[in-house]
Amino acid sequence: MGKLFFNSRDELVFIDFNDVALVQADGNYCKLMFIDRREMPLSMGINKLSDMISQTKFDKAIFVKIGRSLLINQSFLERIDMVKQQIILSDKGMQPIRITAPKQVLKDYKNFLAETFKMKEAQ
Repeated sequence: MGKLFFNSRDELVFIDFNDVALVQADGNYCKLMFIDRREMPLSMGINKLSDMISQTKFDKAIFVKIGRSLLINQSFLERIDMVKQQIILSDKGMQPIRITAPKQVLKDYKNFLAETFKMKEAQ
């Protein structure tokens, strides 16, 4: 499993969230970005979408909310670059996706991951 469907007045769309790299809030809407860089708008707020995702089992996708306006699929997480204030998502053979985020949001996320995986900073 990995697909969710969205029914609007004009269409029924099935989305495989295993291929979604990130979701960005855009007011009462949100924008999906797939790992192949395709984009798709959704007429749904990020909180509602986040709730739907958390109730669904995906094959490989693990979404986490970063700050108030970003959901990322951790299965594509390559690096957190504190100097450039970026999260880099990538898949084999694909051009990396770079998302700029506030330094404190990145620091909190980096600390969360370090604690989750009991990692220590390289000396």
